[in-house]
Amino acid sequence: MVRAITLSLLFFFIAIAPISADTYPEVLFENSVLGGNYINSQIHYDGMSWVENVGGKFPISDSIFFTPGNSLSLKYTSAENSDWRARICYPNNTGGYHAKAGDALTFKLFVASNTGISALPKLAIFQHDTLSDLVDLSNYITEFQTNMWLSVSLPLKDIGGLRLEDPIDGVQFSQGAVGDSTHWLYIDQMEFLPITPPRVKLSSPAVLSSAKAYDRHVDLTWQLPLTPSIRYIKIYRSEDNEHFEPVAIRPIFVQKCTDYVPLSNKTYYYKIAWVDYDYLESPFSTVTKAKTKTASDEEMLDFVQAAHLNYFLERAEVNSGMHTVKFGVDDAIVSVRETGLSILAQIVGAERGLISRSTVVSRLQRVLGFLDKVDRYNGAFPALIDGRTGKGVFDIDSIPMADLASTAFLMQGLLVAQQYLQVDSGEVDPLVEKIDTLWKEIAWNQFTIEGQENILLDKWSPVAGFKYAHPLGGFDPDFICYILALASPQHALAPSAYTEGLGVCRKLIDSTHTMELVNNPSFSVQLNHNIETVSPRYQEFPYTSDTTLYGLKITVGTVDTSLLEAYTPFLAFDPRNKKDKFTDYFVNNTNLTKAYQRRDNESGYGGSSLDVWGSETQPDISLDTLKIINPAIASASYGYLPNEAIKSIKMFYNEYGSSLFTEYGFRKWIAIKENAVTDEYDALHQAAVVVMIENGRSGLIWDLFSNHPDIKSVIESHFTVE
Repeated sequence: MVRAITLSLLFFFIAIAPISADTYPEVLFENSVLGGNYINSQIHYDGMSWVENVGGKFPISDSIFFTPGNSLSLKYTSAENSDWRARICYPNNTGGYHAKAGDALTFKLFVASNTGISALPKLAIFQHDTLSDLVDLSNYITEFQTNMWLSVSLPLKDIGGLRLEDPIDGVQFSQGAVGDSTHWLYIDQMEFLPITPPRVKLSSPAVLSSAKAYDRHVDLTWQLPLTPSIRYIKIYRSEDNEHFEPVAIRPIFVQKCTDYVPLSNKTYYYKIAWVDYDYLESPFSTVTKAKTKTASDEEMLDFVQAAHLNYFLERAEVNSGMHTVKFGVDDAIVSVRETGLSILAQIVGAERGLISRSTVVSRLQRVLGFLDKVDRYNGAFPALIDGRTGKGVFDIDSIPMADLASTAFLMQGLLVAQQYLQVDSGEVDPLVEKIDTLWKEIAWNQFTIEGQENILLDKWSPVAGFKYAHPLGGFDPDFICYILALASPQHALAPSAYTEGLGVCRKLIDSTHTMELVNNPSFSVQLNHNIETVSPRYQEFPYTSDTTLYGLKITVGTVDTSLLEAYTPFLAFDPRNKKDKFTDYFVNNTNLTKAYQRRDNESGYGGSSLDVWGSETQPDISLDTLKIINPAIASASYGYLPNEAIKSIKMFYNEYGSSLFTEYGFRKWIAIKENAVTDEYDALHQAAVVVMIENGRSGLIWDLFSNHPDIKSVIESHFTVE
C-alpha cells in the first residue's frame, strides 16, 4: 500500500564540526561524531556493481544534511549479475533496539542525482544473522522529487520476516534495479518512531537559560516546558549576531550542551528552538552571547573535572539516587558499582565548588534510604537493582546473587563520604551512622569456602551458593575487595589473606567439579554425602612480575592490559609512600605509567604526537579488533605524572575536542588512524578523570579514604609507610 510522504524544506549547506551526545535508543543514525566515514557501518559490493566507501564504511557529508551536523552519503552503481549492500548498525554494545508493533522506521532521504524512483535501493532490517524481506522504497513515495529532503515512514508491520521479539541490529540498503548510471543519495535521521507521535503545535518561544564560555567551548543550558511533542533542542550559533547556523541537536532528557567552537578569545551568539517529531521548530529563544577565553592549566583542569562530573549528575535515577544503567529511557535499573564511582566524583565536585555540599548530602540521603530497603545477601548487594522496587536484577530471575566486587566499589565510595561528612561535623551525622551500619553488616568472611578461607569469591547466592563464583585476587580492581575485607570491623578475613588471597591471581580451571561441590555450609542444596567433596582447582599467576621495560623497573602490573586496571585500585586507596612485601606502589605505578606511554609512542597508536597515548583494544564490526586511544588513561595519570598528563589533556582538548570533548567530558575512545570515535561514555573512565586529577591536585580522595580508622588499621598491618 502506498504511503503518503511529507516533504521538508530543511536543507542545510553548512560545513560544521559534528557535535553529538547521548541520543534516543531508537535512533539508528543521527550524526557521525567524526567526519570522513561512519564507524557503525559496513559496505560490500562485487562484480560490476560499486558503492563509494571509505575503509568499507559509509562516507560522511558535512555539507548536505537534515539535522546538524552531517549525513550519510550513499553513491552506487547497480550492474547485472552483480550485487552491493550497505549496512547502518547499532553500536556493538547497545544490544540493538527492541521495536514495538506500532512503530515505523523513519528516515530522511535526499536524492542528489538524476535518479528515478525505480532506481532507489531495496531496504531490509537485520537481526543477528537474519534479514527481513526486502522492501521496495518506491512503494512509500508518492511525490518523488530530487534535490529535496523526503521524509520516509515505513511501518514495521509492512516488513515481512521481521521478528519483534528480537532486537533490531540495523538497516541494510541493497541493490535494486540495474543500470549504467551512478546514483547519489544522502540519508539522515534514521530512527524507529510511533506511527502517530504527539503533535501539539510548538507555539511558545524556546528558553535558553545560560551560555557560559570557557577556552574553546561554550556550555549551554535551557528550560523545557511539559509539552509531549517536543523531541529535540536545536542549537544555533553566530559570530556576528546576524547569520546563525545550526550546530547541534539534543534530546529532551539532556539538560546541557557543550558547543566546541573554532576559536578562543572570541564572542559567539546563541539561540535555540524546540523541535517536534515532524522536525518543525518553535519560535526562537532570545539570543545569548558568550566570549571564550584562553584557559590556564588550573582553569582547564577545573572545567575538565566539571564536565566529567556532569556525567554522574545527569544520570542519577530519580527514585533511588543511584547511577542509572541506561540513560534517557524508561528504565530504572541502577548499578551498585557505578554508584560508588559517582559518590567519589560528587565529593570531588563538592570540594571544588562544582556542586553544593548540601546537594551531595541530599543525594546521599536518597541513596542510603534506598539501600536500606534492598535485599542483601551476607550483607552484600546485587550488582544491579531496580531503582523503583529495590529488587535485585539478575541474569537468571530465579537465582538472586550478591556481587562482592560491586559492593566493594559502593562501600569504598560510602566510606569516603563518611569521612567527608565527619570533617566539619561536631555531632554524629545520621548519614554517618547509616553508612557505618551497612559497612559493619557486610560478611566478607562468608565469601570464602572451607579450607580456603583466605580466598575471596566474587558471588554468592542463597539458591545456588558459590556455583557461579570466581576467585578474586591479583593486581587489578580486586585489590580494593581485599583491603575492605581485611578492614571489616566485624567480619574481617585473617591477615594472611593479604598475601595468600590478594597476592595470588587465580582462575578456576576445574571443569569436572563446579563450585557447588565444595564443602560449602551456606549452600542451600543437600549434596549427596557419598560424593567426595572436592575443592576447586585454580590456575595461579604470580602477583609480582619484576620486569624492566624501557629502562623502568616494574614489580607488579603489565602494559599488556589496560592501564585503568592499575589505576582503579587506587582511586581511593592512597599509594603514596606505601610499601608492602610486593612493591612500592606509587613508584611502581609511576613507572608503569611511563612505560605504557613509551610503548604507545613507539607503536604510533596516537599518531605523531607523544602526548596522545592510552591504547586499548576494542572489538570492531568489520575488523577483528581496533586499536583505540582511551583519553581517560592519560588524563587520569595526573595522579602520578601531572606535567605529562596536562600536556595530554591539552592535546585531546585542543586537537580533538570538536569530536571528543562534550558536556560529559571525554568520550570513551578515539582511533586516530582509523578516523573513528565512539559516541559513548564509561562510568569508570569519567570517574577516573575526576578523581585522579583531584588526587594529583590535592590528594582529597586518597586522604579521606586512607584516614578512615578501619582502613588505617590495614595500612598499619600490611604496609610500611615512609
